[in-house]
Amino acid sequence: MAGTTGYRSWLQCMNLMLSTGSLANLKAIDLFCGTGGLSLGFQAEGFHVLGIDYHPDSVETYVHNLGEAIHADLNDDVCLPCTDVVIAGPPCQPWSRAGRGMGAQDEREGLALVERAVLTLQPSAVVVENVPDLRRRGAEHLDSFKGRLAACGYAVAEHVLNAADYGVPQNRQRLVVTAVLGGQPLPPPAAWSRKVTVREAIPGTWWREPAEARLLTEGMNAYIARYERASGCRTPRDLHLDRPARTLTARNLAGATGDMMRIRLPDGRRRTLTVREAARLQSFPDWFRFRGSRRSQFEQIGNAVPPLLGYAIAQRVRSHIENVRAR
Repeated sequence: MAGTTGYRSWLQCMNLMLSTGSLANLKAIDLFCGTGGLSLGFQAEGFHVLGIDYHPDSVETYVHNLGEAIHADLNDDVCLPCTDVVIAGPPCQPWSRAGRGMGAQDEREGLALVERAVLTLQPSAVVVENVPDLRRRGAEHLDSFKGRLAACGYAVAEHVLNAADYGVPQNRQRLVVTAVLGGQPLPPPAAWSRKVTVREAIPGTWWREPAEARLLTEGMNAYIARYERASGCRTPRDLHLDRPARTLTARNLAGATGDMMRIRLPDGRRRTLTVREAARLQSFPDWFRFRGSRRSQFEQIGNAVPPLLGYAIAQRVRSHIENVRAR
């Protein structure tokens, strides 16, 4: 993947790399699994993953594509089986700028639930993904979480990773905390050789007007112009074909106004993305199908961890576990 050239090579590599069914000799539990982006990355690296989430559409999507998942609220008593790795992408809204800004007081904040699972299961490794605002707005809370893991014998590391460095055609910065037993803190995955553009991800569709996409109205275009002037935006936030996309979120995919992602057609009109185009920009392979309404599918995609980013992290984790066990 790192050395591929041409959009067909990228698409073929992505679809092949993110196939499941490889060696499943390691186990992982994905807390707050959502639609399964992080799980898919770990499955592709040879982990058998059990997902857990409370959102019914996400669980249905997960089961359809990846296998076993538990539909449950982690605030309840959920019986968790033994596992090698705990992975988790707790809701980012408590810390993100688009959330309510309640931080650790937000009922959706999930680090305590991750910690409870780790203390119960004592896995060989832990991976937690969230927005960088967790560090900026919740430094004390995050440091306390990391300190409690360290007190249990884990070597803890924290990195901000850009998904665009790992084959994802999207600039998406995420904070990743890893904790491992039996060694030094994990270094970040090495960046791949080049970044993938929007044009490479959706080569045959960007210039078309698909039936499932919506054209922006004059009123929506006017709203966008006012919004971008007010925010000091110098470059329109349309998707620029020869660079990675800006960050996809549930809001800018499913929103009804100028927050949405949009493509400018050759005749100057703008249109929304299709579900499949958004999925590719998150590096979901073409065989991966989403369940629920169109809005729900967009929300699942926007909230997901890009599978290729998960794959890069999983490679680091698997290598560490195998090295420790070989000693």
